[in-house]
Amino acid sequence: MKENYDVLEKMIPLFNCPDKFSEMEDYLLKNSNLPGPRSNLTLAYKFAACFEKKQFGQELTDLLFGWAGIPIEKAPVNDRREYLPFCAVLALGAHYLYADKKNKSRIMNQFKSAMNDGRWRIRESAAMGLQYIAEKDFTPIREYFTRWYPDSNYLEKRAFLATLAHPPILKEKEIVRFSLRMSEDIIKELLQDSKERQRSEDFTVLSKGLRYCLSVFVTELPDDGFALLKRYSHSENKHMIKIIKSNLGKSRLTKKYPQRVNEILAGMNR
Repeated sequence: MKENYDVLEKMIPLFNCPDKFSEMEDYLLKNSNLPGPRSNLTLAYKFAACFEKKQFGQELTDLLFGWAGIPIEKAPVNDRREYLPFCAVLALGAHYLYADKKNKSRIMNQFKSAMNDGRWRIRESAAMGLQYIAEKDFTPIREYFTRWYPDSNYLEKRAFLATLAHPPILKEKEIVRFSLRMSEDIIKELLQDSKERQRSEDFTVLSKGLRYCLSVFVTELPDDGFALLKRYSHSENKHMIKIIKSNLGKSRLTKKYPQRVNEILAGMNR
């Protein structure tokens, strides 16, 4: 805990001091834990928490958008500089509810861009930043996801699911129902897609998301959730069968609802 406190203390004096931004950047890069399998999430969240306020200079706002927009060519996967857009997108999520109307729109556009990024960490930062908002106010998340969904691609749909599959925001049953409805809409769309599209890398990313997200929703609303899993348990689509079996194999379901899990699995194995 002391280490986390020291990290925050070292960051605060650098805010709203444009001549210190390079020092702040160096600090983040030095402590990013990249290259490596896991970036420094503790530092990223501590950094983001500093933006949960209304007032700070426009230079700092522009710095965040600048970092968030660093392209893959300048900050490739697992490079230290990848940590800057990762932290910036998360910080924009922390600031969203305190931002003015113009910057709220900019932030959401940045999230959409991050959802489609070629780097998996940046795609994760989009979901994490949106979760930051949803934990405090789900209304803007519902509004944006509903508005974006009709024209959304595979990577965006995966980001929707990853955002929603976050237990702290699933305390209200209506949010779980919203998540299950969106999940089923996505499933129906996937089943109608051509085999060619189902061989794409983006389809694989979305499919992997579905393999765990559904179980999170089912845990929170078992009657509706297991009904959804059962509806698609007899699909002839091999991807859908893998999705259903993967969710049924999650410990969050097998430990709490073993009978329901076994009933569906028994029907699938006939």
